[in-house]
Amino acid sequence: MNDKMQALYVGCALSGELYTIQLSVSTGELTYCAHEQLPGLQKPGGAMPLTISRDRKTLYAVSRGNPFFIASYNIDEHGSLQHIGNTPIETNLAYIQTSVDDSHLLSASFIDHHVSIYPVQEDRCIGKTAQHINDIANAHMLSMSPDNSTVLATGLGKDVIYQWKWTLSQTNEKISLPLQRIDQLQLSEGTGPRHIAYHPTLSIAYIIGERNGTINSIRYNALGLTHIQTAHLPDQQEAFQSADIHITPDGRFLYASEKATSTLHLFKVALDGSIEFEKHFFTENRPRGFALTPDGNYLIAAGQFSHHIASYRINPETGYLQLINRIAVGQSPDWIEML
Repeated sequence: MNDKMQALYVGCALSGELYTIQLSVSTGELTYCAHEQLPGLQKPGGAMPLTISRDRKTLYAVSRGNPFFIASYNIDEHGSLQHIGNTPIETNLAYIQTSVDDSHLLSASFIDHHVSIYPVQEDRCIGKTAQHINDIANAHMLSMSPDNSTVLATGLGKDVIYQWKWTLSQTNEKISLPLQRIDQLQLSEGTGPRHIAYHPTLSIAYIIGERNGTINSIRYNALGLTHIQTAHLPDQQEAFQSADIHITPDGRFLYASEKATSTLHLFKVALDGSIEFEKHFFTENRPRGFALTPDGNYLIAAGQFSHHIASYRINPETGYLQLINRIAVGQSPDWIEML
């Protein structure tokens, strides 16, 4: 890839399309590159969760329409995508992420109330389920922390955070159950825990509450989970529909999206990991998903109702956002992954 360009991928649920966009590393400007419909998709539906493997060579995309499947794509040196194949699945997945060694795919099903682990085959397609855990009410996310041994899930339906130990070794030793339960933490009723952002150096997870506009800070270790702070998005007339959350690579700025008001909220992060609300910024209509560039210089937001994505420059001193440009994509963009 040209060292002055950064590829990003946008899942557009209602049109069933996957867009490839280029971002200028020097200016932050977005330009269209390519798009295609998911091969084998007969009827689009739901969001389109995406994830990129840790080695940055494979993109995975979920069909929540008809039929359900996980599509695998090769990413070439220029950031272009080549379809490898589809894996049929029997469930509706709201989130996917690869393990640190790319040997497995972690997933959560909001509709079917479970989390699952799938092996990644040699051809980089997804294999049959390795582990399936039921009774996670409205599971919204299953995610591995930076320590590569802790896995957390959000159970939106019952306001619970679940914790497991990841028991696969770095040598990909085969064992029967990759996830071993450690703990679970009950949040306040009506929180609606949704997405998770991990502090890059501290053992703290920040969990956005879809239903009450909170960000709960949770400390995790081998013994379990400890609640350490609840921060709040500003009051609003509309019912909260908080959605996505990300932290900059240097751990200084935390951003959260709120769909009902079409806003992005900035929190300052202290050295001890505590957070404080700073400012909100209006963005694309209904920002279900957004992403930060790996260098922490830019934020890209997707508008489900505007059918555009927008690029913002992050002020390195304040964390404030400055709009650079916006471009049209497919219908209902809801997921962005940065290469």
